[in-house]
Amino acid sequence: MSALRPYVRTTGFANWNRYAAVNDEFIDIHMDPDAARAVGMPDAFGMGNLRIAYLHNLLHDWLDGGGDIVEVRCELRGVNFKGDVLTCHGTVARERTVAGHDLVDVDLGVRNQDGVETTPGSASVVRFRGGVAMPPLPAPTPASGSAEPGSFLDVATIEKVGRTLPAVAAPPVGPNDIARWAIATYWPEPPPAPFLDRAAAEKGPWGGVVAPRDFDPFAWMPKRPWSGDWLWGMGTEPGRRVLNGGQRSVYGVPIRPGDVISVTRRFVDVVERETKRGPMVFFTSEQRWENQDGEPVRVGETTTIYY
Repeated sequence: MSALRPYVRTTGFANWNRYAAVNDEFIDIHMDPDAARAVGMPDAFGMGNLRIAYLHNLLHDWLDGGGDIVEVRCELRGVNFKGDVLTCHGTVARERTVAGHDLVDVDLGVRNQDGVETTPGSASVVRFRGGVAMPPLPAPTPASGSAEPGSFLDVATIEKVGRTLPAVAAPPVGPNDIARWAIATYWPEPPPAPFLDRAAAEKGPWGGVVAPRDFDPFAWMPKRPWSGDWLWGMGTEPGRRVLNGGQRSVYGVPIRPGDVISVTRRFVDVVERETKRGPMVFFTSEQRWENQDGEPVRVGETTTIYY
């Protein structure tokens, strides 16, 4: 099995603030040590989404224009504190052909300077042959049917499982939106030129500028459709403290400048489990994105944890 070249970043407020500026994550627990201590953490800590962005960068750089990211799955099991050295790593697990697409499965993770695996995950990428084509996106995930009331989980929340919210559209994507996202997630190194330069992008597989796969066009909307009304908000009391538990993203056509992306959100599942921290409630939410032409862009599943 071959290993990908590691992607390494020493992180702190300079990284976090840049990412917050493009992804609207100016959240107290990521900026204020007192706010972090109020929810039981020893200090302010970095965004889980930024580690996920680093994993996308690892894969993008490895593919080097010869393919694209099909799917990324990861769990956020550790916390990223100021000064941590994060090493994103990947190893090819297998190669396969599915419906005419040459796929490569990769085992992923993000280790800190102590060798602790904070973000175990996996990915699938497609190797292009002749032209660009992405595998079809998956069908909606069914609910497990295992939700039961617990210390925090109540019947009213369980009854919302399966709820789907109306589609919401983001403003048109601009080339500067794409450039800023790439600059923030690659900092302090410069991002690949095709994210910034039209001429360089036209030489790439998609024939023009496309956004990083983890790019979020909904980030700076006044009412950001990042979650559903089944979630409980953020608080400091037990049962209302919140963590990002992980994500699964499957990609279709890329996002280009001028695209108008719409999203439909669905409450997939919820379950309460007993952990070392005490009872935790795990929400699974699904987002299905499409562009103005009705083409599927992304299916995302997010896990939100309350403890």
